[in-house]
Amino acid sequence: MKRLMESPAPKPFLFNFWKHHFLFLLNEIKTFSSEFESEALRSPMQKIGNSTTDLYTGTMSIPEISEFCKSKLVEDSRFEKDSYTKWIRQHPESYREMLFPDQSVWILKIGVEKERHIHIHPGRNVRHTVRVKANILKTAYLANLFAYKYQKSPMDIDLINLLRKDVLDLSPIKFVTMNHELGKMIYLFGENLGIFNT
Repeated sequence: MKRLMESPAPKPFLFNFWKHHFLFLLNEIKTFSSEFESEALRSPMQKIGNSTTDLYTGTMSIPEISEFCKSKLVEDSRFEKDSYTKWIRQHPESYREMLFPDQSVWILKIGVEKERHIHIHPGRNVRHTVRVKANILKTAYLANLFAYKYQKSPMDIDLINLLRKDVLDLSPIKFVTMNHELGKMIYLFGENLGIFNT
């Protein structure tokens, strides 16, 4: 499970790939090879946190996102820590927006981790971004992880509630449909994994 915690974003970028990058989550489902132990699954899910998040659903990889951002900052002489920090702090709310080639908009802030001073995440209500509650994202990810490996339905309410209880420490739900946020997120994963393509 250690592999899952290593950042695909090069330094000095701080990027929470678990809560902000849909293609990363899909790839983790496809390549997951560890045993399904509650503790092992719980650790990466904690990276998603407990609040609402903005999930990038576009096609740019994490290295591509980092490289484009770097090129723009270098071009404007804002890549180094001192110049970058000064630029961010000049904004009244201490952040900047950057438009990417696929028309997605990303937010740049000051990173707090050592050697990662460029904190980047998707913008809210912009192209190629879905806003989703953290527990919805966790549940949808885990349901599709099990469905993909064991050829089950990720909409199976018993499976969903088992994962919510054993891995996420969440209350059970009575049902899930395509009209609810959880159903829509489960389908987004399942469709891209080929689970619903029959």
